[in-house]
Amino acid sequence: AWLDQLAYALFRATGRNQLMQCIWLYDRDVNLDALALTYERLAALAFNRLIEPSPLPWGRPRWVKPAGQAAPIQSSEDVLPRSQLLHWANDHARATVDPVTGPAWRVAIQRFDDGCSAVSLVGSHLVVDGMGAVRAIAAAANGLEVPNGYRTQGTRNWLTGCLSDMWQILADTPRILAAFVCIAQASWHRRPPHTPSKAALAPASDDDQKTLVALPAVAMKIDAKAWDACAVQIGGRPNALLFGFVATLAARLGRCRSSDGAVSLLVPIDRRRGLNDERALAIEFHTMTVTPAGLTGNLKPLRAPLRALLQRARAKQANALSCVLPAISWMPRAAATRFVNRMFTYADALPVSFSDLGVLPDGFACIDGAPCARVLTRAVDQNVTRRDLERSRGHLVVVASRYGNSVSVCVEACQLEPAPTTREELRMVCTRIAAEFGLDAAIEA
Repeated sequence: AWLDQLAYALFRATGRNQLMQCIWLYDRDVNLDALALTYERLAALAFNRLIEPSPLPWGRPRWVKPAGQAAPIQSSEDVLPRSQLLHWANDHARATVDPVTGPAWRVAIQRFDDGCSAVSLVGSHLVVDGMGAVRAIAAAANGLEVPNGYRTQGTRNWLTGCLSDMWQILADTPRILAAFVCIAQASWHRRPPHTPSKAALAPASDDDQKTLVALPAVAMKIDAKAWDACAVQIGGRPNALLFGFVATLAARLGRCRSSDGAVSLLVPIDRRRGLNDERALAIEFHTMTVTPAGLTGNLKPLRAPLRALLQRARAKQANALSCVLPAISWMPRAAATRFVNRMFTYADALPVSFSDLGVLPDGFACIDGAPCARVLTRAVDQNVTRRDLERSRGHLVVVASRYGNSVSVCVEACQLEPAPTTREELRMVCTRIAAEFGLDAAIEA
């Protein structure tokens, strides 16, 4: 799909790898036989796929079935301290995940000294989005089988590939031309966004800009009953409390618009039509503007923006990005990157990515055949450079989900000024905000 192709083009241009990670915590040893069976079923689904580039310069990439076996489940005989859970998860997330050469996803298990065990699955966002992964994993755990009908990687010869991709280009030509017309009109009528001065950003040297930055991350666990009670007490619903929490966090980390002090939340809306929907990113992005002041004591100001967000989502109108996507593959890589940055208004809005997966299905929690004690769902970014963070003026991604009697809020964030955010600083900020909402949060860091 066009949005998948855009994500792939940006991956090639920047080398930045956006991943998702699911972590299942058991208060016992993992059932290895049942986990292996779920893993085998998952590998048989279309979830297990790679991207095969076109032999033509402007040809569209295609989905293919991996030629080899899925990556083996990683395990270690070492027993780690329970406090090292997120450290272990971060290490697993740094393993090679490549949607082109493979593997596009990996699974690992680990035992801890308090008798708990964890299963971690890391996958590329270029292969499937968060809700798609949740549904595929739940289907595999429940024994549902949907055959992977893709051609095996490398079986299409060069001539056949050139001919079929040329026909695809001809079929796409009307939409490509229409996309360039949209871009020209938008460029003509739209004023360029305000960009901060170089002095304000204080860019690092060229060598420092290429340095990879490890983004701090924390995982919060909050009692679901306490969460619901807090939302009602300050005039909102459970989902409104999530938006209020994220907006308050964004404000504390300096991600407010310079024009009016508001926070721009970039919210993905799920558009997946079941397991047979082959899109990787079956989502629409909508921006929700939130004034963060006072939300720790009153969620009523969120009612209007939440209502507007839901109305836009129900309208299902084609947004500006979807209209221009067919032209992206014909742009030089640098131009495509600049264009997307402009579409998401990095210059002033400082968007905050916030994804709420909602209540996770019971099947999803049974990765080893039986319900786990706790689930963490989070976003992970690999190969992030200082230049990336200067371009976006920092980074903040929040993924929330709900399972059993707890709400999980996982945060990945980094601000460069006045100094790069540390893991302990991020933990302290999250702890302080939870306390201001009257919530007791258990935080992994």
